[in-house]
Amino acid sequence: MMKRAVLLLLSFLLIFSCEKRDCTRKGMVQIDEAIIPGTVLFNDVAHIEVRASAPDGCWSNLYVVLEETEPFSYSLKAYGTFTCCYDVCACPAIMIRHDTIIDFTPAQKGTYYFHVTHFWDDVDIDTMIVR
Repeated sequence: MMKRAVLLLLSFLLIFSCEKRDCTRKGMVQIDEAIIPGTVLFNDVAHIEVRASAPDGCWSNLYVVLEETEPFSYSLKAYGTFTCCYDVCACPAIMIRHDTIIDFTPAQKGTYYFHVTHFWDDVDIDTMIVR
């Protein structure tokens, strides 16, 4: 009877400790492709096409962020939610992909620089000339 009570208590604690654990975290995922127009006219909307991906099924909710870092300079990164409640997770072996189009309206004429983070330490710089 005592063994059963101890096992029941341990099971109860394990269940509630997993429920209280935060099993998700935000993280950067890779950008496979970013198509940035080379030249656009002032007051036109430029369509920036981005494909982001994550390596397995523990990732979800992928999204792309375009952020102005300084005048004429922008950062393009992709993020997602990683879900894993245990030290070793059995993540489905499927690629998670997200395609998006960002409508970018340049504020003035000139050369714009886009720092595209393809992977954590792999950053390309693409330019857009606004006439």
